[in-house]
Amino acid sequence: MANRTERDFAPESRDLARRRFMIAGEHVILRAFEADDAERCYRWMNDPNIVRTLKTRYPIAFQNEAEWLDRAMRASPTERHCAVERRDDRTHIGNASIHDIDWVSRSGWFGLFIGEPSAWNRGFGSDAIGTLVRFAFEEMNLRKLRINVFDYNDRAKHVLEARGFVPEGRLRDDFYRDGAFHDLVIYSIFREAS
Repeated sequence: MANRTERDFAPESRDLARRRFMIAGEHVILRAFEADDAERCYRWMNDPNIVRTLKTRYPIAFQNEAEWLDRAMRASPTERHCAVERRDDRTHIGNASIHDIDWVSRSGWFGLFIGEPSAWNRGFGSDAIGTLVRFAFEEMNLRKLRINVFDYNDRAKHVLEARGFVPEGRLRDDFYRDGAFHDLVIYSIFREAS
């Protein structure tokens, strides 16, 4: 898809008009976080169905999530955070980040989730991953991205493999959840493979 300008996605709402995007996919737009994203982020980070696939363990107070969001909006040089929006109606449906960026080795880790249940199993996550990878490789000039996935997260593994990621390693019994230890699988993709 050719790069689009902001005008190509101009929303009709006056409130949305100030929102900008970083890069557009087929079905999603990755944009900068806004302060009014806090309530949705708080709700998602306290949903057991979502945090089951994240390293988050404990309930998060609204104030803590608002402080995290504030830090994400002022990210350090080794991280980039963004909201995932549906392209058709500009609804905020999830979050994505690239972190632990090594600018010399041109690599980084990423994380992404679709938090809005109405957007699950509709291809938004796959498109968001592809869009984030394209942004990392074509705009940030990275050459490798990695992500940790719980071995029991078959859906994430399937989507990553469909997007060209390969399992690079396994951390055995690395994370304790629900009364058992679980493996983390490290998936990666190189710029040349995407």
